Amino acid sequence: MNFAFVSASVISTVCVLWWMIKSERGGLSFIKSAFQGLAGLFAVNLVGMVTGVTIAVNWYSIISFVILGLPGVIGALILNLIFGI
Repeated sequence: MNFAFVSASVISTVCVLWWMIKSERGGLSFIKSAFQGLAGLFAVNLVGMVTGVTIAVNWYSIISFVILGLPGVIGALILNLIFGI
């Protein structure tokens, strides 16, 4: 199971970096997406004080949300819903 998560994260990271290199304004879009991912992380945790739904803030989550942006935050929330961690 751990190998599946590591391989999925490597594949998604390579896809994002490939898109950034091939795109005309990939660097600027990547920076915007990184800030949106971090803002989404902190917004979920801020609203989580009321709703009880939070995401752990550690290096793994911060790096994945910087690379994946808001889809990474949504994916983490879905995994939180499925596994109930």
